[in-house]
Amino acid sequence: MHEWVKVQLKEYSNANAEERQAWWITIKWYFGYCAKKGLGEPSNRENGKVFWREAVLPTRPNEWQKKQWGDALKWFFQEISARDIAGPKLRSAIRRRHLAYTTEKAYMGWLRRFQAFLHPKEVMESEAGEVVNFLTYLAEEKRISPTGQNQCFNALLFFFRYVREQPNVDFRGATRAKKRIRVPVVLSQKEVTRLLELLPTKFRLMGRLQYGAGLRVNELLRLRVKDLDFDRGQLSVRAGKGDKDRVSVLPTSLVEFLQLQVEQARILHAKDIKAEFAGASMTEALARKFSVARRELSWQYLFPHSRLVKNPRGEELLRHHALENSYQNAVRNTAKKAGIEKRVTPHVLRHSFATHMLEGGADIRTVQELLGHASVETTQIYTHVMKKPFGIISPLDRL
Repeated sequence: MHEWVKVQLKEYSNANAEERQAWWITIKWYFGYCAKKGLGEPSNRENGKVFWREAVLPTRPNEWQKKQWGDALKWFFQEISARDIAGPKLRSAIRRRHLAYTTEKAYMGWLRRFQAFLHPKEVMESEAGEVVNFLTYLAEEKRISPTGQNQCFNALLFFFRYVREQPNVDFRGATRAKKRIRVPVVLSQKEVTRLLELLPTKFRLMGRLQYGAGLRVNELLRLRVKDLDFDRGQLSVRAGKGDKDRVSVLPTSLVEFLQLQVEQARILHAKDIKAEFAGASMTEALARKFSVARRELSWQYLFPHSRLVKNPRGEELLRHHALENSYQNAVRNTAKKAGIEKRVTPHVLRHSFATHMLEGGADIRTVQELLGHASVETTQIYTHVMKKPFGIISPLDRL
């Protein structure tokens, strides 16, 4: 429990670093007292009362110490409540409705942040008006993006409807986060070439395919063997943003390399089958619909993880796709090594794909479809970073 408390304290933004350190010292004191006296689990509130009565008060603390130590214990028991009461109820409601594991993680995260905002009130006692205040706080104080605020809204709406059993809850009145239009970072073709050449061998094909097909990072990593159509020269993106499928271009120059990658996935899959592992990870909905699919080659990830992972919703060992963080770090580090003085992330390769397609004369509607944008207005942002049209000269250059 020590490590869990340290993580929760680190993420708690409503107290400064000194306060969090003081709280940690108090909580360690409480844990040690419970162990010394054989009281059992520190998560038991009755043990907290015993600690306050028999360990804290006899020291005759001043008012400042009382407040600090009291705040530490209140925070701890609120986090326990969110973890052991509200958290399990929310997790159970999510799983009964077969929502994705990524949704579960996001919703649980927002519940913890809402609990931190409510301190010292507990999340199971919260009211709709406090959610409105929290959403406004995120927009005005934290300057969160509209996407982040919408995710928080959906998480707490789900919590109130299915855990608190308030189907008609109303969160209207919150300040909405403002959408900030930012010009995307785009690499020149020379910079893309330099970056892809210097990427570690393990990640080079990933980078080339992401740039060549204009994929988001999660779309790239979730590609399965069956999503490649070498004859048609295209690849299928399944359940992309907005849970939409689409088709993108499969670069001819990568066909041979991708066929080798499929062969490597086949060899690894054969080893997994021989060892009687459960197969490739997939959503619960897919696992129910295609009960034997996770053990078929066509459903294996194109870029599988080197190690097996435990199913977060079960006990079986599964083969997951390569980790997002590893690929992201590789791209960032390689960009620095290549001397590219821009803020480079894997998503910049997608921006560069769109911009270079438009500069090459592709129709904007075609680019929109390849990227999977719901609106052409989203795609039009790339027209702002295209090379200036031929013949346009800055007035400074005319002086």
